[in-house]
Amino acid sequence: MVPVKIQCGCGQKYAFEVEPICGRMPGKVTCPVCGRDGTRTANEAIASQLAVQLASERSVHNIMMVFAVIGCLTTGIVGITKALTMADGVNVLLCLLGATAAFGMALAVFLWKRDKSAMNRPKLRPNFPAR
Repeated sequence: MVPVKIQCGCGQKYAFEVEPICGRMPGKVTCPVCGRDGTRTANEAIASQLAVQLASERSVHNIMMVFAVIGCLTTGIVGITKALTMADGVNVLLCLLGATAAFGMALAVFLWKRDKSAMNRPKLRPNFPAR
C-alpha cells in the first residue's frame, strides 16, 4: 500500500492508501468537498513514493556489492600472504589458486555491476522526422 496525500485546488486536504496498478491509480480520485478530479495529482504522488522506495533499494544493493568486492579482495590478499610463508609446493599452489579465484570473483562482481548499471541507462535514439 502506498500512502497518498492530496491538496485540492479548493484548499481541501485528503489522504488515503492505495495499491497502485502499474505505478498508477487503479481508478478515479475526486475531492470530497468540490468533486474536482485529483487522479493526476494522486498518480504524481504514487510515482514519487515508488521512486523513493526504488532509490533506497538500489543504495542497499550497491553497499552489499561493495562489501562483496572488499571481501573477495581481502581473501585474495590473505591467500597470497599465506602462500609466501609456506614451504610445500602443493599448498602454495592451492593457496595461490584460491587467491586468484577470489580476485577473479571481485573482478567479475565489479564488471557485472557495471554492466547492470549500463543496461538501466536510457537508450539514446536519434530524432528522425516522421514521414
